[in-house]
Amino acid sequence: MTEKIPGDRSKLSLWVRTSLSWLDRSISLKFLLSGVVLVAAAGAIFISFGGVDVSADKPDGWLMRNLLHFVFKRSEASRSISVAPPADLAALSRVQLAAQHFDMVCSNCHGRPGYGQSVTALSMSPRPQYLPHVIGQFTDPELYMIVEHGVKFSAMPSWPTGARGDEVWSMVAFLRQLPKLDAKSYLAMTRLPQNSGPPANGSGDDAALRPADAQRNAPPRDEFLYAAPASGFSDQTIHTAPVATCSRCHGADGTGGATGGEAPNLTIQDAGYLRKALDAYTSGSRKSGFMQTIAAELSAAQVETLANYYAALPVRTVVSPPADPALVKRGELIATLGIPELAVPACSSCHESSGSTITGAPHIAGQSATYLRRELGAMRRGGRGSSVWWNPMPAVAHDLGDKDITALAAYYSGLKPGKAPGGSGGPPTRPPMLLVANQTDIATAEKTFETRCVKCHINNGRGDPQGNFPNLTIQTTPFVAQSLYAFHVGVRPSSKMSQATQGLSFGELGSIAAYVNSLKPQPALETQAAPAVEPSGAAIATAGDAARGIPACLSCHGAKGVAALPLIPRLQGQNRYYLRRRLDYFAKPYAENLSALNPMPSIARKLTDRERADLAVYFAAAPLLGKSRTQP
Repeated sequence: MTEKIPGDRSKLSLWVRTSLSWLDRSISLKFLLSGVVLVAAAGAIFISFGGVDVSADKPDGWLMRNLLHFVFKRSEASRSISVAPPADLAALSRVQLAAQHFDMVCSNCHGRPGYGQSVTALSMSPRPQYLPHVIGQFTDPELYMIVEHGVKFSAMPSWPTGARGDEVWSMVAFLRQLPKLDAKSYLAMTRLPQNSGPPANGSGDDAALRPADAQRNAPPRDEFLYAAPASGFSDQTIHTAPVATCSRCHGADGTGGATGGEAPNLTIQDAGYLRKALDAYTSGSRKSGFMQTIAAELSAAQVETLANYYAALPVRTVVSPPADPALVKRGELIATLGIPELAVPACSSCHESSGSTITGAPHIAGQSATYLRRELGAMRRGGRGSSVWWNPMPAVAHDLGDKDITALAAYYSGLKPGKAPGGSGGPPTRPPMLLVANQTDIATAEKTFETRCVKCHINNGRGDPQGNFPNLTIQTTPFVAQSLYAFHVGVRPSSKMSQATQGLSFGELGSIAAYVNSLKPQPALETQAAPAVEPSGAAIATAGDAARGIPACLSCHGAKGVAALPLIPRLQGQNRYYLRRRLDYFAKPYAENLSALNPMPSIARKLTDRERADLAVYFAAAPLLGKSRTQP
């Protein structure tokens, strides 16, 4: 007979107690869960039979009102901890700009200084607060979060676009000043200009609606209508006298001086650019909480009228305080030479030059320094959007520091506007890419080319017949120099070219580019006779395919295109095997990592394999383009 050990009884007892305790908890948990399910079911039945009264004329009780306000305050306080106000938050120009938006939009609910609130607004639940009385309850970062993101379960909307924090800060700057304004000072700040401009021209009754998208769209889409012309708030001036509304920010003279240069100078632009900008604001492809609100209310006829009106105004500029000469000089160097060590191209490649015909770049000579700083900052953050299908500026601005942006704004704001009266483009203030290489530099560059470059670009720069390396003889200084800079700093990936450019200064790279320009253009060598040019390649090259969003290749790579913007490579006479490889490379998903300076990935992915092959044959067989021996 086996003796029982007391310890075993203890273990058995512990197991029994544990099991009973677990069973007890399980039963309790089941009862608890059952209770929760029953309460939820009862609540669902109560709601489905209309038991919850959502009528706006039933004010929230004390508990609900304070609970909602507590949740709101704690949410904004916690989410605003990492938000830092800009150094120029108190700038008067910010206040002047945001005051106009507040008067046209926000005051319809929150009221104006010295005036009561709208009866309609006070019939809401929850009611919008009278801001002069409550602004002091919030910090600047909290106000930013409220204006930027809005507040759920209230009538407080978010900012129309989530990509323009600079505009939100301007609204915060105005709100901070709001309690200090009386009726007289507020009206003086927001009074409509006396000029009415041209007739309304169509008002808002156009038969056809245009798509509009302010980014903050939400499902179900069939319950909303994102279209223009849209209805607005109580101020109908935009429909009857649109110029008067525009003059709030841009001033009667169109220069933007009414808001200290926060709004752009419209007199320096041509009608085509202004029309595209307004259309882009309406569609949402260009972001601005201020402008999208206005543009969406305009009819197509009004857009045309306004663009023509401002383009025809006398060209004027905003008077700015004198800038530091050293800063202006830095801006001039970036504008005319770029920043080689960052592979940033010269601004004057596009702006104030014929390069704008390719990129759609606006005139910026004579533009407000404040506006230029704001826009370059928005581009650097990548959220400004664009008026054209390809905009290289986010890539360019990404590599600009604060001092670079300030310098460029100071330089261009001090230039005489390049647009001649009547809307025609004036001559460039100074040609881009002034790479001046003397004969000694070119002779040295020739030796460097013969010892380094011809190892791959054999046959005196024409490349190998298999197309592993491109034909350089057809290219000019600006393109070669910019490519060498990009290889040197790694913006354009290539292990061979990175090695080849290391140890050379940017001046030496520029001299090599000047030497390449001196080479006589010759067609590439190929291993086999070129096949006949197919209609597919010729059609895409000359006309593109608008239905698929493919532009004509020659619109950029043709003689006029490369002359207008020399940073574009010449393809005529290039090796067809090399061209085919490049087009196939651009079509691959990993090509998305290329700099936004290169529009080709988005185009090449729309081409079929056959079209890419036919295009390579077309350009390889095309007559060579000439180049000037003095090409900059």
